[in-house]
Amino acid sequence: MTATKILASTALVLSAAACSSTTYETRTASAPYRVTGSEQACLDYGFRVGTDNYNRCVSREAAARAQGRVPVGYTVASLDADARNACYSYGLTPGTSMYDRCVGREIDARRYRDQAYGAPVPAPVPAPPPGYSTTTYYTTAPAAPTYYGPATTVSTTTYSTPPVAPQPTPPAGVEAFRDEYGFRYDGQGNRLDRNGNIISPQSTIR
Repeated sequence: MTATKILASTALVLSAAACSSTTYETRTASAPYRVTGSEQACLDYGFRVGTDNYNRCVSREAAARAQGRVPVGYTVASLDADARNACYSYGLTPGTSMYDRCVGREIDARRYRDQAYGAPVPAPVPAPPPGYSTTTYYTTAPAAPTYYGPATTVSTTTYSTPPVAPQPTPPAGVEAFRDEYGFRYDGQGNRLDRNGNIISPQSTIR
């Protein structure tokens, strides 16, 4: 084989290899790797990809997010303690800026938010029967902790009472009541003696 043919064959092989490498690089560049939320959080905390500390942080942070938010009655102290324990388990040192950033992020990700739950639909209140009056009483629920839950809620309770029949006015001459001095009066406001006779308002007879 002549030197010219050898050079031509070598150039052809190198050209094919270059095209193959370019094609591979183009394919890999067109599909970049997407970083998950847990991976991004651990990168923000200063862990390096591929290290044991990074892998541990990613695994435990993802497990914490899978647990979701705390219920509405969860105390602030318990929420803060859970956040600190989680950040410590990620491998962060308490007192550092990364640890404090992690605690703030954990509290925000764990605390209760009413937007995450559907608001209950109030049950319709049945109309009272004809002739009954309706009285509505309002009560205020205690305030929820600072980090989660609504500040106050209002509930209503409805009671129905039967109508009160008007009492007939006693006729004149019939004792209806006595005042604090013992004087008798009928339903018309007239002064009466002990026999039921109408007497003068200025009389001292009891």
